[in-house]
Amino acid sequence: MKEIFENPIRMKKRLIVKKGIENIALKIEDIALIYTENKLVFVIDGQSGKKYITDKKLVELEEELDGSIFFRANRKYIISINFIKAFKPFEKVKIQVYLTVPELDHQIIVSQESAKFFRKWIDEV
Repeated sequence: MKEIFENPIRMKKRLIVKKGIENIALKIEDIALIYTENKLVFVIDGQSGKKYITDKKLVELEEELDGSIFFRANRKYIISINFIKAFKPFEKVKIQVYLTVPELDHQIIVSQESAKFFRKWIDEV
């Protein structure tokens, strides 16, 4: 058990999220989308479409999550490659991303600054 804590590069397998007062260990592979709204950070379960709250900031999550699976689309969103259905050009230089999550009402736009990195990331994974 000791070696788990000695390896700082180990990627997370679960993220602790909240639904009301209940803490839930959500599997990383089930996370479709992480976003911020009104100074809160929400996590969307891609399997059920349920929305949870996390105490972590997007910048912390971006550092902790596997960069081959998760991409910081802009200041508001982190998306999972496992739930990307399609993407298309948006306003010439940006990219609009569509996820497979049912009833998701978010318009996810990869920023102009991140668009070239997104294309490289999606092509290499």
